[in-house]
Amino acid sequence: MITIKQVEKLMTISSDKYPIISFYLGIPPVFLIQKKYKTLAKGLIKKGTANLSRFNDEQKEFIEKDAEKIFRFIDYEFDEKAKGLAIFSSTGLNLWQVYPLPTRLKGRFIIDADPYTRPLVKFFDENERYFIVFVDRKKARFFSSYTGIVNEREEFSEEIQGRHKKGGWSQARFQRHIKNQTIKHLNNISDVLYGLYKKEKFDHLILGGSRKAVFNFKNILHSSLQKIIVGDVEGSIDDSTSEIFSSVHEIINNFEKKQSKKYLKTLFDRLGKKHLAVSGLGETVKMLHQARIHTLIVKEDLILPGYKCNSCETPYTTRIEKCSLCSKKIVEVPDIIDEIIEKTWELNGEVKFIKTSKELDASGGIAALLRW
Repeated sequence: MITIKQVEKLMTISSDKYPIISFYLGIPPVFLIQKKYKTLAKGLIKKGTANLSRFNDEQKEFIEKDAEKIFRFIDYEFDEKAKGLAIFSSTGLNLWQVYPLPTRLKGRFIIDADPYTRPLVKFFDENERYFIVFVDRKKARFFSSYTGIVNEREEFSEEIQGRHKKGGWSQARFQRHIKNQTIKHLNNISDVLYGLYKKEKFDHLILGGSRKAVFNFKNILHSSLQKIIVGDVEGSIDDSTSEIFSSVHEIINNFEKKQSKKYLKTLFDRLGKKHLAVSGLGETVKMLHQARIHTLIVKEDLILPGYKCNSCETPYTTRIEKCSLCSKKIVEVPDIIDEIIEKTWELNGEVKFIKTSKELDASGGIAALLRW
């Protein structure tokens, strides 16, 4: 599984001399059963290497070696438990990085001067980290959700229960002081949860249990945790794992739809007032040159050819003689959107992908909220 830090490191790799191959494979379940993913991979490689006329003989030889190495990996070493795959290869740079992915990505075979990382940016954008806590008066169950997969964190549930075992309360005394003990229990959960939050920095929190338990627990949480709550699940802590997972997925899907609508509303409100927002490829790139983009909003799967500086990698919509920022050579790129995304991230901006929006389509599929 690839991490954000590894993606950022990939973004630092670039070479004029040696071509870099970025290979992505998304595998439908039926293809795994029938082993058709090998045919799919072969087709992507064949298409990607069909026209190598822009490369010299040495570069062509390296590309052929990389393509052969990629297919050999697919043929003999690919982990069929993965739903997707990303490979970055360059024989000339001695680069070989393989990342099985827990989700399908669009298949691509791209040869360029730097790694094509846009699908991975999209992957991280669409898969924020959620933490889920189910509580009652005596127990707690912890779960985490990332890339659409929910896992129970049993070790933390056991830690909560272990704290109660140390209390030494008799049954009679426990009954007399049930209210205080419940508060103590919820505070214990809150302490463990806050410690996890500081360590793991998950993005969102979902609470579950009876209405009363959730209400009481929510009120004692640290303010940092209260701010990231995105929904509640009314149910029993003893519900089956599948029932809990189903409820959690519904909350996550609804929350993410609302988030997309929220970004679009903010965008078009600002565009209407002509304040701190731009739309269209040209204006967006112009603001990127000024490091003013706070949030880049881009239509999913938008691909447009363009140009970039071969040194500082600043994107351009048209070919110019030299980079306006560093005066270096301008080169053509197959996808300027990828370059815009990478530069936005480099400048500490956010990137939000939108699946469907007629309004965004009418604006060229790309827009930005500005810092100033």
